[in-house]
Amino acid sequence: MLGPTRRPGFLAILATACCLLSVPRANSEVSFRPQDFQTKAVFELVVRSSKFLKPGTSTIVTQSAFVTLAHGLIPGNTDGLEVYFFTKPITQAARADVLENGAKDLRNSDYAALVLYLDKQSKVGQVNLSYVVPGTTVARTAAWKRHELARFSTYKFDGKRLLLKSSGTYSEDAPEERLTLSWNVNLDLPVFERPKK
Repeated sequence: MLGPTRRPGFLAILATACCLLSVPRANSEVSFRPQDFQTKAVFELVVRSSKFLKPGTSTIVTQSAFVTLAHGLIPGNTDGLEVYFFTKPITQAARADVLENGAKDLRNSDYAALVLYLDKQSKVGQVNLSYVVPGTTVARTAAWKRHELARFSTYKFDGKRLLLKSSGTYSEDAPEERLTLSWNVNLDLPVFERPKK
């Protein structure tokens, strides 16, 4: 899901990720209720200068989110939680797209995504953030150091639900790219197994 990144040393960061993990099983057969996907979150991208991105500020204000437990994530063949945030509500009409296709149709418009890589105790060990608006896709490792992971300390995953409260900023100040990604997330949502491709 996450595209290539231009963050210096990114491959070195990825190499430090944890090995295969065991986590509680997510919901596989849960009734679909649109209210279970309602959540408010705000993401903002400020591009001050870039060889690849148009300078300026854009914001994604979301109304819904969908969480899946994924296995075999790269790097390290790890488990993780993928959280997709959408600007539209997830309705009964979108049920098949969400539960069978991983919300592929909903991802045709603005969206943001967090991938929470889990350690052996099902705690967050790394967080990747994707920000997608027409003409712009930015994917970065938003947290992997201890002080960065503290932004995701209000977190609970019991195998069926994910509770996550986080707000923070990722900044990049390199000659080829100067940008800031920020987020404000507060959710308590069911977790589903990622559909098999």
